[in-house]
Amino acid sequence: MTTIRLLDPTDAVGKTREIFDAVLARERRVFGANSVSNIWRCMGHVPALLEANWQRSRALMQRGRFTPLQRELIATAVSVANACHY
Repeated sequence: MTTIRLLDPTDAVGKTREIFDAVLARERRVFGANSVSNIWRCMGHVPALLEANWQRSRALMQRGRFTPLQRELIATAVSVANACHY
């Protein structure tokens, strides 16, 4: 059951639009995604939160010796282990 309304990417403006575009470009390049992930869409209602998490993601998930896919797999495993519902 969804508890947070997801922002439709076509409704995004300003900083949110800019970040959604950057997120989609990265996810398309790395994972072949064709839409903005729900985790980003739920933060889209608060541009400052979205931006802070995008910067955190760039710092933690996009640099280093593990591939982006390996990082995402680790993050997914941790989410499953913690019974996250997103």
